[in-house]
Amino acid sequence: MDEWTKLTKNRVFISDIGIDRMAEIDGKETVVGRYAVWAPAPGGSHHRVVEVGRDCGVLMKKYGVPAERVLRLEMTGCTHG
Repeated sequence: MDEWTKLTKNRVFISDIGIDRMAEIDGKETVVGRYAVWAPAPGGSHHRVVEVGRDCGVLMKKYGVPAERVLRLEMTGCTHG
């Protein structure tokens, strides 16, 4: 079993994408946040996002996620243009 599976299998975790994301909601640009809470989907073979937000501490408390399951996504070698 790989490290990712050991860490996340049947567990809720939070991904940190590093910057807040924006989305158009009802015609208005809205900040939706940088943290996504992932929970095991029915059947247990994958996860799905259950909430996105801007306050990691609140999400950690709400879903009982310890610091070691807050996963920062790092992108290297990427450019946007």
